[in-house]
Amino acid sequence: MRILLFRTIYFFLFFGLANISGMLIPFLQYKGFDPIETGSLISLFTLSGLVGLFSIGYFCDKLKTIKKVLFPAIIITTITGFLAIITNKGILFYIVFFLMGLFSTMLGPLCDSWVMENIDDVKVKFGEFRAFGSIGWAFGVLIVGFIVSNLGYKYVTFIYVGTLLIGILCAFKLKDVVKSCNNNMSFKPLLINKEYIFTVVTLLIICIGFRGYLQLVPYVITKVGGNTSNLGIYNFICSVSEIVMLILCRKIMHKLSPDKLLILSPIAIFIQMSVLYFIPGIYTIYLSGLFQVLTYPIILMVGRTMIDRVCPENLKTTSQLMGFAMFNSLGLIIGSFIVGILIEFFKINGAILFMMCVSIIGVLSAIIYDRKIKDKTV
Repeated sequence: MRILLFRTIYFFLFFGLANISGMLIPFLQYKGFDPIETGSLISLFTLSGLVGLFSIGYFCDKLKTIKKVLFPAIIITTITGFLAIITNKGILFYIVFFLMGLFSTMLGPLCDSWVMENIDDVKVKFGEFRAFGSIGWAFGVLIVGFIVSNLGYKYVTFIYVGTLLIGILCAFKLKDVVKSCNNNMSFKPLLINKEYIFTVVTLLIICIGFRGYLQLVPYVITKVGGNTSNLGIYNFICSVSEIVMLILCRKIMHKLSPDKLLILSPIAIFIQMSVLYFIPGIYTIYLSGLFQVLTYPIILMVGRTMIDRVCPENLKTTSQLMGFAMFNSLGLIIGSFIVGILIEFFKINGAILFMMCVSIIGVLSAIIYDRKIKDKTV
């Protein structure tokens, strides 16, 4: 029953979150924002989530619970997302938009931590649960893309609220984690942990290129004559591509150390950037989405595995959420802001060239990480 509930939570939470978070650029364009405003708002949206991830992990470890934090976070995300869709540009929109960023960003990482700190029978299925999340995200962006193109955003509210309500019911039925009884909540062991810091910084560099690429895709699709339906199909392809690696990644890490596997991610990101620059087109962009099998799933699985390996027992949730905030959320902030500025002043091709250079730096960082970290399979 516990396994089924986790599968259901991941599927419906990610399905619901994809309705807005998976389509942020067209959503903000629909609200009337230009590229710099859109990039800045996405950066601030993620920054609010970054603040939430830094603080919420500590509270989970301090209160020795994840469920009692996740449950209200889903409820607030549901309410603020609904209000963000139905309100126009103005003070109320900005307030609910950033509150949604604050709470929605922590939902996935909290679920991940709930699994990683669970019993072994649950923990070993982390990749499988994440695959269900990717399936939910895939169908979420695909369906929303068609609805927005043909009916408008107001019809998205029913899907958004309905799917997150199912997530709320499943979270209510699941048992909470059992945490360490160590009351020493000092951050010092984490802050002086060189392996932890080295892992997070390496993942951050790679994620800047990855998130920058994802910010470029909607602009390139629009440039070649596409619309939100095409973006929905592209996101669907990306999410489906993730599933294979999410399921097989742990088995691969039994044969190949995580640090060696990580090198593939920035290489795949560089190839995706090259497609946008040299052969832009709707169908070539679709094909480039298949390379997602080597990008985010590896970043996520390697990051979670390496952080879990080196973090203190009494700071498990703090370590995971702070690490995720640093490499994923901060990577999105930096990538979104840079792309918004570059597109405005140097056009799309200039932005792509710059992010190609960032992906090359990511390759070099992954190689250095592989040489510095001792090989150890999972």
